[in-house]
Amino acid sequence: MKTKLTLLLVMLFSLHSYSQIDSQKRFQSDSRKYYVWNNEFEKYELKETEYENTVIDIREIGSKTNGYIVISMIDNGQVRMHHGSIVEFTQTSETEGTWLLRSKFMRAKLTYNPKENTITYLYDVEGKRYSKLMVFSVTPDEIPSASLKTVAKTDD
Repeated sequence: MKTKLTLLLVMLFSLHSYSQIDSQKRFQSDSRKYYVWNNEFEKYELKETEYENTVIDIREIGSKTNGYIVISMIDNGQVRMHHGSIVEFTQTSETEGTWLLRSKFMRAKLTYNPKENTITYLYDVEGKRYSKLMVFSVTPDEIPSASLKTVAKTDD
């Protein structure tokens, strides 16, 4: 009886661990548009279009509401990095998703639109409005899997 209970618990634990999400998405971008909120006109104004490299990593651990996001941008020859923990995920449409992220010093929002191949990143919250916005033109990057490769042995 004790052995059957132990096997049942091991099977339930295994099933639960396989049902959890543990994924990482990487996106590459070679251009981004930078917008700043204008209080006078109450709209975002395009400040600059930058043609520099950006890498965006979205790592979901256990669920879509847990993990972290890292945005690494080359900006005039210097690297700028934005990062934070995922605190919420919302499915905004059938293919589009939005992550809210937070770190010690900032709150931000990241939205991926696979139809247009864009990621919209809003940050620098002032009151209830994000004051800065970047729109990245992205392509998904294949991250190599950690699976083992088998090598066939031949007898000579």
